[in-house]
Amino acid sequence: MTVLRRCALTAVPFGVATAAYVGVFLASYDRLPGRIATHFSGDGEADGFTSRTAALWIGSGLLVGLGLLFTVLALVSKESPGGRLTAAVGAGTAVTLGYPLVLTVLFNTDVQDPAQVQLPMWHMAVLLLAGVATGTLVWWLTSGVPGSAPARLSPALVLTEGETAAWSRTVTSRALLIPAGVVALSGLFAVTFGLWQVGLLPLLLGLTCAPFAGVRVTVDRRGVSVASTVLPRPRLALPLRSIVSASSVQINAMGDFGGWGYRIRPNRRGVVLRSGEALSVRTAEGREYVVTVDDSTTAAALLNGLVDRHAAGA
Repeated sequence: MTVLRRCALTAVPFGVATAAYVGVFLASYDRLPGRIATHFSGDGEADGFTSRTAALWIGSGLLVGLGLLFTVLALVSKESPGGRLTAAVGAGTAVTLGYPLVLTVLFNTDVQDPAQVQLPMWHMAVLLLAGVATGTLVWWLTSGVPGSAPARLSPALVLTEGETAAWSRTVTSRALLIPAGVVALSGLFAVTFGLWQVGLLPLLLGLTCAPFAGVRVTVDRRGVSVASTVLPRPRLALPLRSIVSASSVQINAMGDFGGWGYRIRPNRRGVVLRSGEALSVRTAEGREYVVTVDDSTTAAALLNGLVDRHAAGA
């Protein structure tokens, strides 16, 4: 029931936003100019224009596409805490996208020259507050569920004096690269047609996720490093002196981290390319770093051995 409730609370706001946008657009279609104002400067003056047909298809397509995306993410998260955040973010996104789209139609109705259309900037504050309020309401309406099982500490690999060892694996995720590319392109498409308020968020999300579609994880005498195979940066490095212990864990990408890519949670960071096996590293500061990678048991055992030897002063 929890999963169905989260999916419904994610899908319904997008459904309402889509129905409102399409309904208002079709009702006003004959009263709209051939090209309508869809982009506004900081003082509310129109400075970007799109044809009526393109605006209708782009706006409704983004709402439907993002609605399906967030609903599927809420579904695959199952009974996990991350599904609650997904539902809240999805519902808030529906409001922050739907509100300016409907406003754009209303302010262009019965206008002869779209260059004269003005959008008061106080509406931006309203849409942000409405989005946050909607997301908070959905967060409250969706119940939390127990977190994932605690990590099991991997036994240390004993290293003799003077012995060196290193471990390295490359992980790639088409499941992350393809959606990241699609989302980024959809955002770029919207921005190109002047709908920057709608396209900026998908563009940033896509560009943020793309560098983590492939990473190389290395464990050696220096500690742990996670480097993107797509771009030279960003790069995550944990010095050996800062590490307390390492474990092999099983994670749910949506449930434990709310998605894929570089994820941030309270006292927890993750480079998440998929669900399943992952290397978990705990630091002296009390923070946990997780990276999804095969053969994480070996990596954790080697890292624990290196940590023990460093602590012993070897």
